[in-house]
Amino acid sequence: MARAKQIVSKLSLQRAQWSKQLGKKGRTNAYSYTLEKVKKPAHDRLHTEVFWQSRGSLNSTEMLLPKRSFQRLSKVVIQSSGGSRLRVQLPTYLALQEATEAYLVQLCEDWKLCALHAKRVTVASSDVHLVRCLRGARA
Repeated sequence: MARAKQIVSKLSLQRAQWSKQLGKKGRTNAYSYTLEKVKKPAHDRLHTEVFWQSRGSLNSTEMLLPKRSFQRLSKVVIQSSGGSRLRVQLPTYLALQEATEAYLVQLCEDWKLCALHAKRVTVASSDVHLVRCLRGARA
């Protein structure tokens, strides 16, 4: 595709003239145009909060999932698998939660690596499928 020439438009010339006129100290008219640039919020500021949250979660040792809700969920899974009389101690739940979170974090990291390999930032379903195939799970 051919490159288009950059041409100065009439509007940009008028703006430049207005800014020259406004730059003079003697001119203070209520009806004169002001061409001050409005400061737009930087786009990278939107992502810094998420970045620092992820950085903080990497450096912290606290669990990502709430302990009580994970305990309730694991009780439901244990009861549905036929262990209705099975009782589990609290350290067992904590060890199970630690292993589950480590597995999920590793899975998300692999998804991200697949997305970066495909020169994308967003994880797609094909990345999930590829990671499952590489790990040996049925896809």
